[in-house]
Amino acid sequence: MPRQPCLASLRHDAAMRRIFAPIVVLLTAFLAPIGSVAAQTLAQSPGMADSVVSRLVAWRARTDAPVALPALTAFEWDHFSVTDSPAGDAIAHCGRAGLMPCGPQLQPQPGDRVQVLRFERAGTQVYTERIMAGDGAFAEPLPQRVPRAAATLVSCPATDGRQLWCLQGKARGREAPRQPQPFLDGG
Repeated sequence: MPRQPCLASLRHDAAMRRIFAPIVVLLTAFLAPIGSVAAQTLAQSPGMADSVVSRLVAWRARTDAPVALPALTAFEWDHFSVTDSPAGDAIAHCGRAGLMPCGPQLQPQPGDRVQVLRFERAGTQVYTERIMAGDGAFAEPLPQRVPRAAATLVSCPATDGRQLWCLQGKARGREAPRQPQPFLDGG
């Protein structure tokens, strides 16, 4: 005689579908046009993410060895810089109709700063990415117009014990301005 699922199990399955179905639909709707809209995309390599910062984070997770930044990029560039920019405004419509979570860890506080990684070629910006992961942050002084040939990064400790990125052979300064955010940084 086949086993019948209990009523509680059926309710749990239905509740899970109600919760996750809208999330999947929204993610699909928002992420689908990104590939065609992006001005500069990274070449797909097996096991490699599109983001340069995610590649830096993955490198640090595998090893403490120095990394040549050109090895993590699939586009041509002459020099890179890291700048400190305002984090932006809070999301206005989060939490409405279940569209987005509104946790305080997701909302930038007034005055928050975020680092931005920029690559240029022949004076034209070819790639820009906000550094949201704590493991992708750079130590100050932030690198400015570093030529491709000198773009070798090493881990260096911050005053709070976190590991930051520094240029190989450069003095280590004070820690990066942004404190880690557990929900965004995976901590």
